[in-house]
Amino acid sequence: MYLCVTGCEHHGTGEQRVYHLNDGSTVVERRDLPDVARWQCWDNHNHRVYRKSTQTAMKQAAERHKKRFKLV
Repeated sequence: MYLCVTGCEHHGTGEQRVYHLNDGSTVVERRDLPDVARWQCWDNHNHRVYRKSTQTAMKQAAERHKKRFKLV
């Protein structure tokens, strides 16, 4: 399934971004943390996603959204 972002929320002064994906899952980006701990992925049942292939697909969807709307 091709994942794409349906909504994006900015919390604080941009340190945290929450991306909502088309399958109901959520990706949280915390820009103040290092790259290893920057991304947190949650499925549509609000359970943490630990599978690396699924996390990579979710991160790529968020990166495409950031590139399209020129979010730094």
